[in-house]
Amino acid sequence: MRQILLFNVLGLVLFACNEDVKPIDCEKDGPVISLGLVVNASSCGITDGSISVSASQGKEPYSFLLNDLPGQSTGKFENLRAGIYSVGVRDANGCMATVDNVLVNAVDFSFSATITDDDACLTDNGMVVIDVSAGNPPYTYKLGNGTFSDNNTFSGLPHGSHTISVKDNNGCSVTLIVTVPRGATGTSWLNDIKPIIEVSCAKSGCHDGSSRTDLRIYDNAKFHASSIKSKTEDRSMPRQGTLTQDQIDIIGCWVDDGAPEN
Repeated sequence: MRQILLFNVLGLVLFACNEDVKPIDCEKDGPVISLGLVVNASSCGITDGSISVSASQGKEPYSFLLNDLPGQSTGKFENLRAGIYSVGVRDANGCMATVDNVLVNAVDFSFSATITDDDACLTDNGMVVIDVSAGNPPYTYKLGNGTFSDNNTFSGLPHGSHTISVKDNNGCSVTLIVTVPRGATGTSWLNDIKPIIEVSCAKSGCHDGSSRTDLRIYDNAKFHASSIKSKTEDRSMPRQGTLTQDQIDIIGCWVDDGAPEN
């Protein structure tokens, strides 16, 4: 009896270990976020604005996030000052969806942001221009922990979130969490990526088709694009770790562009 019991337990363990569990594809199976009602603040410095969002698809329960604040179970964010916000939802699988650059204006402090994508691979060329159309001029602006000045244009920005503060003549200030999108960099498979693979990866016995996938073939490189990016970034590929940082960044740009055959 004891031997049968042990066999059955072992069988269950082996079954569990060999079970084919597919990873979650957040792009296909993740949540979708929709922006609802945005209520402006009644005045600069008054915290009575709000943002409402809803979520669908993905796996419940959802957690809703505003900027870097802890998540909450509802999609309505209240008691907000005038500003620009990023709102997100995370589902039970850990997949995220966001809606960026949501404006909450104030009746006496109205503003807009013109945002240019960062579409350079090895340099940063995103740009943000802030225009204030109501308030108490003159206005001053600062990026991050910089100093206030009358310059309302910020260039050379990497993609991602940036904190811009705007202050009027009465000393009232608003904080804008502006997200610069990642634009397509135009990194070329033929001119940029394939030469790196041919020189550094497709060596004898290593991704030259003899024992491992031939990454010189576009369809193979496209299929393994995400893995190529992650393994070159952590320098586990190629094994000798011979790629320069620029080469690693170029591979990342190509993958982020969607790994096109260009």
